Amino acid sequence: MASLKSFHIWLPVLVACLVGLHASVAAANDHAALPERWPPPAQTSPPDHCSPRLIGRHATYDVGPGQALTELTDVPWLALQAGDVVNIHYRPAPYRTKFGLRAQGTADAPVIINGVTSNTCARPVISGEQAVTARDARMADFNRSPEGAGLILIHRPPEGASETFTPRHIIIQNLKLTGVRGGKGFFNEAGKVQNYANFSAAIYALRVHNLTVQNCEITGNSMGIFVDTKGDAPDEYSANIIIRGNLIYYNGNPGSYYEHNLYIQARRALYEGNFIGQAYGGGPLKDRSSGTVIRYNKILARGHAMDLVESEEDVKILRVDPLYPYAWVYGNIIINDSQAPAGMAVNMVHWGFDNAVERGRNGVLFFYHNTVVSRIEPQAFPYVVAFQIGRDGLAPQGATVEAAANVFWQQSDNEWRFLSQAGTLKFVGTNYVPPIWYPSKPGSPADVQKKAAIMLAGSNPKLDANGLPLPGSPVLNQPDAGPSFTPPGAIAENLRVEHQYKTGVGIVPRPASSKPGRTALGAMAAP
Repeated sequence: MASLKSFHIWLPVLVACLVGLHASVAAANDHAALPERWPPPAQTSPPDHCSPRLIGRHATYDVGPGQALTELTDVPWLALQAGDVVNIHYRPAPYRTKFGLRAQGTADAPVIINGVTSNTCARPVISGEQAVTARDARMADFNRSPEGAGLILIHRPPEGASETFTPRHIIIQNLKLTGVRGGKGFFNEAGKVQNYANFSAAIYALRVHNLTVQNCEITGNSMGIFVDTKGDAPDEYSANIIIRGNLIYYNGNPGSYYEHNLYIQARRALYEGNFIGQAYGGGPLKDRSSGTVIRYNKILARGHAMDLVESEEDVKILRVDPLYPYAWVYGNIIINDSQAPAGMAVNMVHWGFDNAVERGRNGVLFFYHNTVVSRIEPQAFPYVVAFQIGRDGLAPQGATVEAAANVFWQQSDNEWRFLSQAGTLKFVGTNYVPPIWYPSKPGSPADVQKKAAIMLAGSNPKLDANGLPLPGSPVLNQPDAGPSFTPPGAIAENLRVEHQYKTGVGIVPRPASSKPGRTALGAMAAP
């Protein structure tokens, strides 16, 4: 059974499922439900990962040992309605069913796919390896076009409404998702063995609004989560994607850099409280969204620590978003280690574009209160770069990184460069930096501005293994700083650093400083 403390944390979700008005929202009205101001407030994590059974406001489906339904293939996935809950109860053996979702929940009555954990908080496992296709998906030919793309496929109906139907308000939580990797087999709609595509994912969403994935463990797939946006019709886009409190690691395909732990293209995306480990072949996090917010995560670099670039497919609905040129990255612990199993990153943070400069994100990446640790030995690579803006010496005009209150800790002897070849890096306030650093590649047009900043140089910021400052650390009691401005449409109070990442938990409150206007640099503050 879940602990009382954990049950108390989840009680608001349970109450939301039990009470309130039953409502349905037409697709034409969904635009009004999308927030024009972003992001939402950060949510603290529950003290453990236990999760109870939930009761739906509309219908409740229980799957597992001793339940009304014994296998996932028996759930009417394609008929789920606003307020429905599917409880997937823990069992030692993995569930092996791949299924589709096209539900249209509402803000007050989301559709919840909920893992009910064991008495030791173990999550139910759904494996794509040798999985069967859910009965209703076979009958509806739901997977006809993208069969082999995912374990959980979020998609429109196969016939009609192709430009207007959007699944929405779906929460997937408390599950372990694995086994969807190129070359691994499953049983397709015809009952024959078929292999997953290399470009497949545990959660593969072709179009969705208000998707939340939280408290899941996602590993051993070609991609962990893929969310797409395509088309020029007013409703043909994904929006408001929240990835919260998950363990996402070792997805990807060795030898291929196209698949990542997370690959999201949407109108507004938020990543908070996650452990985002390395990926094989690709990177931990690739994002082509507008208004991207990455806060309070621990991220292990490979290829890049994060890849924040332009939207593909010439999707105008994203580029007309007033927050498309901006992103916020704060409160993260970023580790770049040449001894890590999947390799390292030469360019840790990528901003702007990778394919089409004319669609590049040409505004500001606000990068503040992060702790960036690089352990790249000279024999592994002669230098490391904090920020790559654009590609091959070309950056979108106006593309800038604004860095404030960070800790940049170099734990090796190779050369540290702050920029690759192009773009502008503007230091604000105080940043802890290596004792010897270089603006960029010699002879490049990159512009590093530090006239109004304090560069606190040192080789040992005195942090513990979790990134917390030790007594006597030079990063303590420094002047606080954050974004120099807030673009229209962003919520300044929700972009303040008031939390931090705690290993094994997620998001916890950040201890307040005893001195007004003073703080610890980096992602962590000690009590």
